[in-house]
Amino acid sequence: MSKQRTLTQDQESQRLEGLRILARIIARHYLAHPELYPQPVDTSDGRSEGSGQAREQEGAA
Repeated sequence: MSKQRTLTQDQESQRLEGLRILARIIARHYLAHPELYPQPVDTSDGRSEGSGQAREQEGAA
């Protein structure tokens, strides 16, 4: 239905730079506030599931 537009080289460069800036903002926030992000729980088969809160509750029980 709608045609995809191609970006000029300058627009693509600006898009990538914006994504890099956003990634730095996210990474800095994660490093400054790790308590806001759930931590994976290791399982015996190598998968991750759950959150850090669930792990804390298991340890308290």
